[in-house]
Amino acid sequence: MPRSIKRTSLQDQVTEALIELIAERDLKAGDQLPGSAELADMMNVSLPVIREAIAGLAAIGLLERHQGREATVGTPNATHLSRLFSLRLVGAGVEDEKMQQFREIVEVGNARLAAQNRTDEQLVDLDQAMAVLSAADNADALYAADVAFHAAVARAADNDLLELTLESLEPLLWRLRRRTWNGWVNAGGGLASIVDAHRVILDAIRAGDPEAAATAMTDHLTQARVGLEASQRAGNPDAGPSAGFPAATAGE
Repeated sequence: MPRSIKRTSLQDQVTEALIELIAERDLKAGDQLPGSAELADMMNVSLPVIREAIAGLAAIGLLERHQGREATVGTPNATHLSRLFSLRLVGAGVEDEKMQQFREIVEVGNARLAAQNRTDEQLVDLDQAMAVLSAADNADALYAADVAFHAAVARAADNDLLELTLESLEPLLWRLRRRTWNGWVNAGGGLASIVDAHRVILDAIRAGDPEAAATAMTDHLTQARVGLEASQRAGNPDAGPSAGFPAATAGE
């Protein structure tokens, strides 16, 4: 059971004590915390301090507050993690290059695992994502379909941590996608080659060939890297929404 809290860095200590309490009692999502008064007595702090700590943990999804009853244990999801990543990356000024490096590490691993672990149902999901990608007729549709395809690969990889991390970073990766694909097209690459690269990834996953899937994903992300470097040379961080589509359909 957590020790009484000393009044040095009180808020942080109470927060850590609540996390320890959840772990020690093996509380699961939906389980109720002890009452606020009981927690205050247990930790020798005031009710306002307990309430502030609970509010802080609720903000990151570890707890859920309810009107008229005590807080329950929650399950942090991609939205909570995305907020933390956004604050961290904005504050640190993380460059697109580092985001691209992240994709190259995580998504190649996802493809390899997907070839090992995919189920028939997940192959159906990948086929559907591929069909949507092939039918994309404007830039925003292409970006959304690209997101959906890579998310389907992550689900097929059957690793919750990889899926959660990729999903939580997706809002930040959206801008990177715009920049890389615009750079790719402006450097002379074709949209058909982007679609074809996804199809090769899917074929390797379907064949259950981890190394071929990893190689295919690497080749696809090389396209993104070429586009990013072309965009950097042009000094244009976001070349606009068209990504090579006719102006009349771009951004519809």
